[in-house]
Amino acid sequence: MAMHRRRAFTLIELLVVIAIIAVLIALLLPAVQQAREAARRTQCKNNLKQIGLAQHNYHDTFNTLPPGAIQAFPPGNAQNEATWVSMMLPGIDQSTLYNRANFSSCFGCTVAPGNPSYEIVSPTISAMVCPSDVDVGLALGIYRRGNYAANSGIGPLRSVSDPKDSTRISGPYTMNSSTRMRDFTDGTTNTILVSELLKVPGDDFRGVMHYPEGALYQHDQTPNSSVPDQFRSGLCVSITRAPCTGVYTAWNNRAIVLAARSQHVGGVQSLLADGSVRFISNNIHRPTWQALSTPNLSEVLGEF
Repeated sequence: MAMHRRRAFTLIELLVVIAIIAVLIALLLPAVQQAREAARRTQCKNNLKQIGLAQHNYHDTFNTLPPGAIQAFPPGNAQNEATWVSMMLPGIDQSTLYNRANFSSCFGCTVAPGNPSYEIVSPTISAMVCPSDVDVGLALGIYRRGNYAANSGIGPLRSVSDPKDSTRISGPYTMNSSTRMRDFTDGTTNTILVSELLKVPGDDFRGVMHYPEGALYQHDQTPNSSVPDQFRSGLCVSITRAPCTGVYTAWNNRAIVLAARSQHVGGVQSLLADGSVRFISNNIHRPTWQALSTPNLSEVLGEF
């Protein structure tokens, strides 16, 4: 009687199969990661569109865009210090948070449970978070950070800026600003309202939503520049993807220069004054990037 042996896999055949599977996984993994980043980038774009709609709704109600931040003028003691983010909360489905805030209180004073400002500075706001960035928690255990900052023009951003100061190259949002759509004489398609910032672990204040130091950025450097941001010494944590150096010590001598930054490969997403969102390359010509920061200087824009 003939015996039929069942042939098994040899060790070499098994190793070949494992190697093939490993190669397939190595080929598929980047595609999966790219698909996930594409989805995150789309969500980030949608966040900016929602912010744009909120800005236009605010303008329809008050006939002006919200101020970049509120500070006493002429120079004096710090007052209020709420930001454009604080003002637009109802437009991004945060009416409850807005109604809990006390806008007569000082947002930059010692904030802790029991202080009227505490209700607004700590909660997460989903529309202000780009999913491509990492969660870094609270700065100083109090201040929540987001990924979107408003364009204040060419820096440095000072403690108190007179909106009528003709020597400063201002963007749509600065200290005590009240920019109207009629002020965009360069065209709403040629001026950026909001772009991205990266959150940094620790007590770094870049991206803090409800305090002037963190909610505004400048166009001195192109997106994701290797040039360090200029920030307050005690609130600056320098990392490779978001370097910074301390150049001032307190609110009343601030001189801020922050570059737009993101975790997206090759550039940042920016909200234009017409409500559209554009992905802007790190390689944009610097004069073009700076021209995009101003609403009314009649610059001739290059490609972007």
